[in-house]
Amino acid sequence: MKPQLKILSGARAGHTVVYSKPSISLGRHPSNDFRFDAEADLDASAQHATVLKKGDTWFVRDQDSTNGTFVNGHRTKGDVKLDDTDQIQCGKNGPVVEVRLVSDTTPDGVVERAPESPPPTPSAPMRPTAAASQPRPSTTQRIRIEVGKQTRKLRIVIGVLAVAFVAVAAGLIYQNRMLEHRRAQEIAALQAQTDSIMAASDQALTALQGQVEGLATRLRASRNEVNRLHGELATALLEGNTDRVASLRQQLAIATETLQNQHSAAQLDYSSISDQNQRAVALVWVEFGPNEVYTGTAFAVRSDGVMITNRHVVVGEDGTRRPRRIAVRFADSDQTWRGRLVTYSREVDLAIIRVDVMGAVPTVRGLNTRPDTLQQGDPVAVIGFPLGTELPMGSFARTSFSAGTISKIVPEVLQLDGYGAEGASGSPIFDSNGEVIGILYGGQEGSAGRIVFGVPSQHAVQLLRTVP
Repeated sequence: MKPQLKILSGARAGHTVVYSKPSISLGRHPSNDFRFDAEADLDASAQHATVLKKGDTWFVRDQDSTNGTFVNGHRTKGDVKLDDTDQIQCGKNGPVVEVRLVSDTTPDGVVERAPESPPPTPSAPMRPTAAASQPRPSTTQRIRIEVGKQTRKLRIVIGVLAVAFVAVAAGLIYQNRMLEHRRAQEIAALQAQTDSIMAASDQALTALQGQVEGLATRLRASRNEVNRLHGELATALLEGNTDRVASLRQQLAIATETLQNQHSAAQLDYSSISDQNQRAVALVWVEFGPNEVYTGTAFAVRSDGVMITNRHVVVGEDGTRRPRRIAVRFADSDQTWRGRLVTYSREVDLAIIRVDVMGAVPTVRGLNTRPDTLQQGDPVAVIGFPLGTELPMGSFARTSFSAGTISKIVPEVLQLDGYGAEGASGSPIFDSNGEVIGILYGGQEGSAGRIVFGVPSQHAVQLLRTVP
Protein backbone atom coordinates (compact mmCIF):
# COMPACT_ATOMS: atom_id res chain seq x y z
CA MET A 1 0.00 0.00 0.00
CA LYS A 2 1.13 3.59 -0.63
CA PRO A 3 -0.12 6.89 0.76
CA GLN A 4 -2.54 9.39 -0.73
CA LEU A 5 -2.29 12.72 1.05
CA LYS A 6 -5.18 15.24 0.92
CA ILE A 7 -5.28 18.67 2.54
CA LEU A 8 -8.60 19.03 4.40
CA SER A 9 -8.10 22.55 5.77
CA GLY A 10 -5.86 25.50 5.01
CA ALA A 11 -5.11 27.64 1.99
CA ARG A 12 -4.59 24.60 -0.28
CA ALA A 13 -7.59 22.57 0.93
CA GLY A 14 -8.52 19.83 -1.51
CA HIS A 15 -5.00 19.36 -2.89
CA THR A 16 -4.45 15.57 -3.19
CA VAL A 17 -1.30 13.65 -4.26
CA VAL A 18 -0.37 9.92 -4.44
CA TYR A 19 3.27 8.92 -3.74
CA SER A 20 5.38 5.78 -4.21
CA LYS A 21 8.56 7.09 -2.58
CA PRO A 22 9.39 5.74 0.92
CA SER A 23 9.83 9.18 2.49
CA ILE A 24 7.60 12.25 1.95
CA SER A 25 8.48 15.61 3.48
CA LEU A 26 5.71 18.06 4.55
CA GLY A 27 6.08 21.80 5.10
CA ARG A 28 5.85 25.32 3.68
CA HIS A 29 9.28 25.38 2.00
CA PRO A 30 9.24 24.77 -1.78
CA SER A 31 11.75 21.90 -1.40
CA ASN A 32 9.14 19.71 0.37
CA ASP A 33 7.42 16.86 -1.49
CA PHE A 34 3.97 17.89 -0.11
CA ARG A 35 3.78 21.66 0.30
CA PHE A 36 1.46 24.00 2.20
CA ASP A 37 0.86 27.65 1.32
CA ALA A 38 4.04 29.55 2.29
CA GLU A 39 2.19 32.76 3.19
CA ALA A 40 -1.15 31.53 4.58
CA ASP A 41 -0.46 28.26 6.44
CA LEU A 42 1.86 29.89 9.00
CA ASP A 43 1.22 27.32 11.77
CA ALA A 44 3.15 24.81 9.64
CA SER A 45 6.96 25.04 9.74
CA ALA A 46 9.18 25.25 6.67
CA GLN A 47 10.29 21.63 7.24
CA HIS A 48 7.46 20.36 9.45
CA ALA A 49 7.12 16.56 9.31
CA THR A 50 7.99 13.44 7.33
CA VAL A 51 5.73 10.54 6.33
CA LEU A 52 7.99 7.48 6.02
CA LYS A 53 7.73 3.76 5.39
CA LYS A 54 9.20 1.05 7.64
CA GLY A 55 8.66 -2.40 6.20
CA ASP A 56 5.02 -2.46 5.14
CA THR A 57 3.90 0.19 7.65
CA TRP A 58 3.69 3.98 7.30
CA PHE A 59 4.62 6.40 10.08
CA VAL A 60 4.76 10.17 10.62
CA ARG A 61 7.72 11.88 12.28
CA ASP A 62 7.81 15.49 13.50
CA GLN A 63 10.91 17.33 12.23
CA ASP A 64 11.41 19.56 15.30
CA SER A 65 8.60 21.84 14.09
CA THR A 66 7.70 25.02 15.99
CA ASN A 67 4.05 24.12 16.68
CA GLY A 68 4.23 20.32 16.79
CA THR A 69 2.55 17.57 14.78
CA PHE A 70 -0.78 15.96 15.79
CA VAL A 71 -2.36 12.66 14.68
CA ASN A 72 -6.12 12.48 15.23
CA GLY A 73 -5.80 15.34 17.75
CA HIS A 74 -2.93 13.82 19.77
CA ARG A 75 0.53 15.40 19.68
CA THR A 76 3.18 13.04 18.29
CA LYS A 77 6.38 11.96 19.96
CA GLY A 78 8.82 9.93 17.89
CA ASP A 79 7.47 7.89 14.98
CA VAL A 80 3.66 7.43 15.07
CA LYS A 81 1.99 4.66 13.02
CA LEU A 82 -0.52 5.78 10.40
CA ASP A 83 -3.72 3.93 9.49
CA ASP A 84 -6.17 4.54 6.67
CA THR A 85 -8.18 7.81 7.15
CA ASP A 86 -5.86 9.08 9.93
CA GLN A 87 -5.50 12.87 10.03
CA ILE A 88 -2.21 14.72 10.46
CA GLN A 89 -2.38 18.34 11.68
CA CYS A 90 0.71 20.54 11.31
CA GLY A 91 0.38 22.84 14.32
CA LYS A 92 -2.64 23.08 16.64
CA ASN A 93 -4.37 25.49 14.26
CA GLY A 94 -2.49 24.51 11.11
CA PRO A 95 -3.54 22.64 7.97
CA VAL A 96 -5.00 19.13 8.36
CA VAL A 97 -3.90 16.31 6.01
CA GLU A 98 -5.92 13.12 5.56
CA VAL A 99 -3.92 9.92 4.91
CA ARG A 100 -5.50 7.25 2.73
CA LEU A 101 -3.65 4.00 2.04
CA VAL A 102 -4.27 3.09 -1.59
CA SER A 103 -3.23 0.16 -3.80
CA ASP A 104 0.34 0.10 -5.17
CA THR A 105 -1.22 0.07 -8.67
CA THR A 106 -2.70 3.54 -8.11
CA PRO A 107 -0.86 6.03 -10.39
CA ASP A 108 1.44 8.52 -8.70
CA GLY A 109 0.89 12.25 -9.01
CA VAL A 110 -1.64 14.97 -8.32
CA VAL A 111 -5.17 13.59 -8.00
CA GLU A 112 -6.88 16.92 -7.21
CA ARG A 113 -5.46 20.42 -7.21
CA ALA A 114 -6.34 23.07 -4.63
CA PRO A 115 -9.55 24.80 -5.79
CA GLU A 116 -9.17 28.22 -7.29
CA SER A 117 -11.63 31.08 -6.77
CA PRO A 118 -14.16 31.14 -9.62
CA PRO A 119 -14.14 34.24 -11.82
CA PRO A 120 -16.77 36.82 -10.98
CA THR A 121 -20.08 36.35 -12.77
CA PRO A 122 -20.86 39.22 -15.12
CA SER A 123 -23.75 41.30 -13.89
CA ALA A 124 -27.01 40.93 -15.75
CA PRO A 125 -27.72 43.63 -18.32
CA MET A 126 -30.01 46.43 -17.24
CA ARG A 127 -33.59 45.94 -18.26
CA PRO A 128 -35.09 48.92 -20.03
CA THR A 129 -37.69 50.83 -18.06
CA ALA A 130 -41.24 50.43 -19.15
CA ALA A 131 -42.51 53.02 -21.55
CA ALA A 132 -45.09 55.53 -20.43
CA SER A 133 -48.66 54.42 -20.52
CA GLN A 134 -50.00 54.44 -24.06
CA PRO A 135 -53.42 53.84 -25.49
CA ARG A 136 -54.15 50.14 -25.85
CA PRO A 137 -52.66 49.03 -29.23
CA SER A 138 -54.39 46.78 -31.66
CA THR A 139 -53.78 43.02 -31.77
CA THR A 140 -51.45 43.40 -34.74
CA GLN A 141 -49.45 46.10 -32.99
CA ARG A 142 -49.22 44.00 -29.81
CA ILE A 143 -47.88 41.03 -31.83
CA ARG A 144 -45.37 43.29 -33.58
CA ILE A 145 -44.18 44.73 -30.22
CA GLU A 146 -43.85 41.27 -28.63
CA VAL A 147 -41.91 39.96 -31.62
CA GLY A 148 -39.63 42.97 -31.33
CA LYS A 149 -39.06 42.27 -27.62
CA GLN A 150 -38.23 38.63 -28.26
CA THR A 151 -35.95 39.54 -31.15
CA ARG A 152 -34.22 42.15 -29.01
CA LYS A 153 -33.48 39.59 -26.30
CA LEU A 154 -32.19 37.16 -28.90
CA ARG A 155 -29.97 39.84 -30.44
CA ILE A 156 -28.52 40.64 -26.99
CA VAL A 157 -27.84 36.94 -26.29
CA ILE A 158 -26.25 36.46 -29.70
CA GLY A 159 -24.11 39.56 -29.18
CA VAL A 160 -22.95 38.44 -25.75
CA LEU A 161 -22.17 34.94 -27.06
CA ALA A 162 -20.29 36.37 -30.01
CA VAL A 163 -18.17 38.61 -27.76
CA ALA A 164 -17.54 35.69 -25.38
CA PHE A 165 -16.60 33.40 -28.27
CA VAL A 166 -14.14 35.93 -29.66
CA ALA A 167 -12.65 36.50 -26.19
CA VAL A 168 -12.30 32.76 -25.55
CA ALA A 169 -10.82 32.15 -29.00
CA ALA A 170 -8.36 34.99 -28.54
CA GLY A 171 -7.46 33.69 -25.09
CA LEU A 172 -6.89 30.16 -26.39
CA ILE A 173 -4.73 31.42 -29.24
CA TYR A 174 -2.71 33.57 -26.84
CA GLN A 175 -2.42 30.71 -24.34
CA ASN A 176 -1.28 28.25 -27.01
CA ARG A 177 1.32 30.72 -28.28
CA MET A 178 2.56 31.34 -24.74
CA LEU A 179 2.71 27.60 -24.08
CA GLU A 180 4.67 27.04 -27.28
CA HIS A 181 7.01 29.88 -26.35
CA ARG A 182 7.56 28.54 -22.82
CA ARG A 183 7.99 25.03 -24.17
CA ALA A 184 10.63 26.24 -26.61
CA GLN A 185 12.42 28.09 -23.81
CA GLU A 186 12.25 25.01 -21.55
CA ILE A 187 13.64 22.76 -24.28
CA ALA A 188 16.48 25.17 -25.01
CA ALA A 189 17.33 25.59 -21.32
CA LEU A 190 17.12 21.85 -20.73
CA GLN A 191 19.38 21.10 -23.68
CA ALA A 192 21.93 23.65 -22.49
CA GLN A 193 21.75 22.22 -18.97
CA THR A 194 22.22 18.61 -20.08
CA ASP A 195 25.07 19.58 -22.40
CA SER A 196 26.77 21.34 -19.49
CA ILE A 197 26.20 18.32 -17.25
CA MET A 198 27.68 15.90 -19.75
CA ALA A 199 30.69 18.16 -20.35
CA ALA A 200 31.33 18.43 -16.61
CA SER A 201 30.93 14.69 -16.06
CA ASP A 202 33.23 13.87 -18.98
CA GLN A 203 35.92 16.10 -17.48
CA ALA A 204 35.52 14.44 -14.08
CA LEU A 205 35.66 10.96 -15.58
CA THR A 206 38.72 11.83 -17.65
CA ALA A 207 40.52 13.03 -14.52
CA LEU A 208 39.61 9.78 -12.73
CA GLN A 209 40.57 7.58 -15.70
CA GLY A 210 37.23 5.77 -15.63
CA GLN A 211 37.14 4.90 -11.92
CA VAL A 212 33.51 6.08 -11.60
CA GLU A 213 32.20 5.01 -14.98
CA GLY A 214 28.86 4.13 -13.36
CA LEU A 215 28.22 7.85 -12.88
CA ALA A 216 28.54 8.51 -16.62
CA THR A 217 26.06 5.72 -17.36
CA ARG A 218 23.55 7.13 -14.87
CA LEU A 219 23.99 10.66 -16.26
CA ARG A 220 23.24 9.53 -19.79
CA ALA A 221 20.22 7.50 -18.65
CA SER A 222 18.87 10.44 -16.62
CA ARG A 223 19.34 12.84 -19.52
CA ASN A 224 17.40 10.52 -21.83
CA GLU A 225 14.65 10.18 -19.22
CA VAL A 226 14.32 13.97 -18.84
CA ASN A 227 14.16 14.43 -22.62
CA ARG A 228 11.56 11.66 -22.95
CA LEU A 229 9.31 13.10 -20.23
CA HIS A 230 9.67 16.59 -21.68
CA GLY A 231 8.48 15.36 -25.08
CA GLU A 232 5.51 13.52 -23.57
CA LEU A 233 4.61 16.60 -21.52
CA ALA A 234 4.60 18.77 -24.66
CA THR A 235 2.26 16.30 -26.39
CA ALA A 236 -0.07 16.16 -23.37
CA LEU A 237 -0.24 19.96 -23.26
CA LEU A 238 -1.22 20.12 -26.91
CA GLU A 239 -3.89 17.44 -26.38
CA GLY A 240 -5.25 19.23 -23.29
CA ASN A 241 -4.99 16.08 -21.14
CA THR A 242 -4.87 17.77 -17.72
CA ASP A 243 -4.51 14.58 -15.67
CA ARG A 244 -1.63 13.39 -17.84
CA VAL A 245 0.00 16.83 -17.69
CA ALA A 246 -0.08 16.86 -13.86
CA SER A 247 1.46 13.37 -13.64
CA LEU A 248 4.17 14.14 -16.20
CA ARG A 249 5.08 17.44 -14.51
CA GLN A 250 5.69 15.59 -11.24
CA GLN A 251 7.73 12.87 -12.96
CA LEU A 252 9.75 15.50 -14.82
CA ALA A 253 10.48 17.38 -11.58
CA ILE A 254 11.81 14.19 -9.95
CA ALA A 255 13.89 13.23 -13.00
CA THR A 256 15.34 16.75 -13.25
CA GLU A 257 16.30 16.77 -9.56
CA THR A 258 18.04 13.39 -10.02
CA LEU A 259 19.93 14.75 -13.02
CA GLN A 260 21.03 17.84 -11.09
CA ASN A 261 22.25 15.68 -8.18
CA GLN A 262 24.27 13.55 -10.58
CA HIS A 263 25.70 16.74 -12.06
CA SER A 264 26.87 17.77 -8.58
CA ALA A 265 28.43 14.34 -8.10
CA ALA A 266 30.26 14.66 -11.43
CA GLN A 267 31.82 17.96 -10.34
CA LEU A 268 33.36 16.49 -7.18
CA ASP A 269 37.19 16.57 -7.12
CA TYR A 270 37.71 12.82 -6.78
CA SER A 271 41.41 13.04 -7.58
CA SER A 272 42.02 15.38 -4.64
CA ILE A 273 39.99 13.16 -2.28
CA SER A 274 42.01 10.14 -3.45
CA ASP A 275 45.35 11.89 -3.02
CA GLN A 276 44.44 12.95 0.55
CA ASN A 277 42.95 9.69 1.79
CA GLN A 278 43.50 6.60 -0.36
CA ARG A 279 46.68 5.38 1.35
CA ALA A 280 44.81 5.25 4.69
CA VAL A 281 42.23 2.76 3.32
CA ALA A 282 42.99 -0.95 3.71
CA LEU A 283 41.67 -4.37 2.72
CA VAL A 284 40.88 -6.51 5.78
CA TRP A 285 40.80 -10.32 6.01
CA VAL A 286 39.03 -11.86 9.03
CA GLU A 287 39.39 -15.59 9.78
CA PHE A 288 36.73 -17.10 12.04
CA GLY A 289 37.70 -20.73 11.49
CA PRO A 290 39.15 -23.16 8.93
CA ASN A 291 38.04 -22.04 5.45
CA GLU A 292 35.98 -19.22 7.01
CA VAL A 293 37.66 -16.05 5.79
CA TYR A 294 35.73 -12.85 5.13
CA THR A 295 36.87 -9.55 3.69
CA GLY A 296 35.95 -5.94 4.31
CA THR A 297 37.38 -2.44 4.31
CA ALA A 298 38.92 -0.40 7.14
CA PHE A 299 40.60 3.02 7.30
CA ALA A 300 43.18 4.49 9.67
CA VAL A 301 42.22 7.47 11.83
CA ARG A 302 45.32 7.55 14.05
CA SER A 303 48.95 7.18 13.12
CA ASP A 304 49.44 4.50 15.81
CA GLY A 305 47.43 2.04 13.70
CA VAL A 306 43.91 2.59 15.09
CA MET A 307 41.41 1.83 12.29
CA ILE A 308 37.62 1.91 11.88
CA THR A 309 35.53 -0.78 10.19
CA ASN A 310 32.09 -2.37 10.61
CA ARG A 311 31.15 -4.50 13.58
CA HIS A 312 29.74 -7.28 11.39
CA VAL A 313 33.08 -7.54 9.55
CA VAL A 314 34.96 -8.63 12.69
CA VAL A 315 32.30 -10.29 14.93
CA GLY A 316 29.68 -11.46 12.42
CA GLU A 317 26.16 -10.30 11.67
CA ASP A 318 24.82 -11.37 15.08
CA GLY A 319 27.86 -10.12 17.03
CA THR A 320 28.69 -13.53 18.52
CA ARG A 321 31.68 -14.55 16.38
CA ARG A 322 35.29 -14.01 17.49
CA PRO A 323 38.08 -13.64 14.94
CA ARG A 324 41.00 -16.06 15.12
CA ARG A 325 43.18 -13.85 12.92
CA ILE A 326 42.91 -10.43 11.28
CA ALA A 327 45.15 -9.32 8.40
CA VAL A 328 45.42 -5.82 6.92
CA ARG A 329 46.89 -4.60 3.62
CA PHE A 330 46.88 -0.85 2.89
CA ALA A 331 46.04 0.55 -0.55
CA ASP A 332 48.86 0.51 -3.11
CA SER A 333 50.86 -1.84 -0.88
CA ASP A 334 51.89 -5.47 -1.28
CA GLN A 335 52.67 -5.97 2.41
CA THR A 336 50.21 -7.60 4.82
CA TRP A 337 50.16 -6.71 8.52
CA ARG A 338 48.66 -8.43 11.52
CA GLY A 339 45.62 -6.74 13.08
CA ARG A 340 43.64 -7.23 16.28
CA LEU A 341 40.16 -6.35 17.49
CA VAL A 342 40.15 -3.50 20.03
CA THR A 343 36.44 -2.87 20.66
CA TYR A 344 33.07 -2.60 18.94
CA SER A 345 29.77 -0.78 19.44
CA ARG A 346 26.61 -2.55 20.50
CA GLU A 347 24.41 0.32 19.30
CA VAL A 348 25.67 0.89 15.74
CA ASP A 349 27.56 -1.21 13.17
CA LEU A 350 31.07 0.02 14.06
CA ALA A 351 34.26 -1.61 15.35
CA ILE A 352 37.85 -0.55 15.99
CA ILE A 353 40.88 -2.65 15.08
CA ARG A 354 44.57 -1.89 15.49
CA VAL A 355 47.27 -2.90 13.03
CA ASP A 356 50.71 -3.80 14.39
CA VAL A 357 52.99 -1.73 12.16
CA MET A 358 56.45 -0.46 12.86
CA GLY A 359 56.22 3.32 12.74
CA ALA A 360 53.32 5.57 11.79
CA VAL A 361 50.57 4.69 9.31
CA PRO A 362 48.85 7.11 6.89
CA THR A 363 45.50 8.45 8.09
CA VAL A 364 42.41 9.98 6.51
CA ARG A 365 42.23 13.77 6.44
CA GLY A 366 39.65 13.93 9.25
CA LEU A 367 36.14 13.09 10.46
CA ASN A 368 33.28 15.51 9.82
CA THR A 369 30.96 15.17 12.83
CA ARG A 370 28.66 18.11 12.04
CA PRO A 371 25.43 16.98 10.34
CA ASP A 372 24.47 20.65 9.85
CA THR A 373 27.18 20.92 7.17
CA LEU A 374 25.46 18.25 5.06
CA GLN A 375 22.45 18.74 2.82
CA GLN A 376 20.28 16.45 0.76
CA GLY A 377 21.78 16.25 -2.74
CA ASP A 378 25.38 16.91 -1.61
CA PRO A 379 27.92 14.84 -3.60
CA VAL A 380 30.01 12.17 -1.86
CA ALA A 381 32.74 9.65 -2.70
CA VAL A 382 33.35 6.15 -1.33
CA ILE A 383 36.76 4.44 -1.34
CA GLY A 384 36.89 0.71 -0.63
CA PHE A 385 37.37 -2.82 -1.84
CA PRO A 386 33.92 -3.90 -3.13
CA LEU A 387 35.16 -7.16 -4.64
CA GLY A 388 37.51 -8.13 -1.79
CA THR A 389 40.19 -10.59 -2.93
CA GLU A 390 38.41 -11.01 -6.27
CA LEU A 391 39.39 -7.47 -7.22
CA PRO A 392 42.11 -7.69 -9.92
CA MET A 393 45.09 -6.08 -8.17
CA GLY A 394 48.09 -8.35 -8.68
CA SER A 395 50.19 -8.24 -5.55
CA PHE A 396 49.04 -4.72 -4.64
CA ALA A 397 45.80 -3.69 -2.91
CA ARG A 398 43.92 -1.45 -5.36
CA THR A 399 40.89 0.52 -4.21
CA SER A 400 37.75 1.33 -6.18
CA PHE A 401 35.86 4.61 -6.29
CA SER A 402 32.12 5.00 -5.98
CA ALA A 403 30.24 8.27 -6.54
CA GLY A 404 26.91 9.30 -5.04
CA THR A 405 24.75 11.97 -3.43
CA ILE A 406 23.13 12.24 0.00
CA SER A 407 19.42 11.36 -0.15
CA LYS A 408 18.57 11.32 3.57
CA ILE A 409 20.20 12.21 6.91
CA VAL A 410 18.86 10.95 10.24
CA PRO A 411 20.74 10.57 13.56
CA GLU A 412 21.49 6.84 13.09
CA VAL A 413 21.66 6.49 9.30
CA LEU A 414 23.23 8.28 6.34
CA GLN A 415 21.43 7.27 3.11
CA LEU A 416 23.08 7.69 -0.29
CA ASP A 417 22.02 7.42 -3.91
CA GLY A 418 24.98 5.60 -5.44
CA TYR A 419 26.13 6.01 -9.03
CA GLY A 420 28.93 3.44 -9.22
CA ALA A 421 30.08 0.28 -7.48
CA GLU A 422 28.34 -0.76 -4.28
CA GLY A 423 31.45 -0.20 -2.17
CA ALA A 424 32.34 -2.57 0.68
CA SER A 425 31.49 -2.86 4.35
CA GLY A 426 33.68 -0.51 6.38
CA SER A 427 34.45 1.86 3.48
CA PRO A 428 34.79 5.57 4.38
CA ILE A 429 32.27 7.99 2.83
CA PHE A 430 33.86 11.39 2.02
CA ASP A 431 32.31 14.84 1.60
CA SER A 432 33.51 17.43 -0.93
CA ASN A 433 36.26 18.55 1.50
CA GLY A 434 37.74 15.06 1.67
CA GLU A 435 36.57 14.41 5.25
CA VAL A 436 34.81 11.23 6.39
CA ILE A 437 31.09 11.78 7.03
CA GLY A 438 30.11 8.14 7.48
CA ILE A 439 31.10 4.48 7.35
CA LEU A 440 29.32 2.33 4.76
CA TYR A 441 27.66 -0.81 6.16
CA GLY A 442 25.16 -2.07 3.57
CA GLY A 443 22.59 -1.31 0.92
CA GLN A 444 18.91 -1.70 0.17
CA GLU A 445 18.04 -5.11 -1.23
CA GLY A 446 17.06 -5.09 -4.86
CA SER A 447 18.50 -1.64 -5.57
CA ALA A 448 21.69 -3.02 -7.23
CA GLY A 449 23.86 -0.69 -5.18
CA ARG A 450 21.82 2.42 -6.02
CA ILE A 451 20.73 2.95 -2.38
CA VAL A 452 23.42 2.43 0.28
CA PHE A 453 23.60 3.19 4.00
CA GLY A 454 26.30 4.42 6.34
CA VAL A 455 26.82 5.11 10.05
CA PRO A 456 27.34 8.89 10.64
CA SER A 457 30.89 9.83 11.74
CA GLN A 458 29.86 11.21 15.13
CA HIS A 459 29.25 7.63 16.31
CA ALA A 460 32.81 6.70 15.32
CA VAL A 461 34.18 9.61 17.34
CA GLN A 462 32.23 8.45 20.41
CA LEU A 463 33.65 4.93 20.03
CA LEU A 464 37.21 6.27 19.56
CA ARG A 465 36.99 8.05 22.93
CA THR A 466 37.01 4.62 24.61
CA VAL A 467 40.33 3.64 23.02
CA PRO A 468 43.53 4.76 24.78
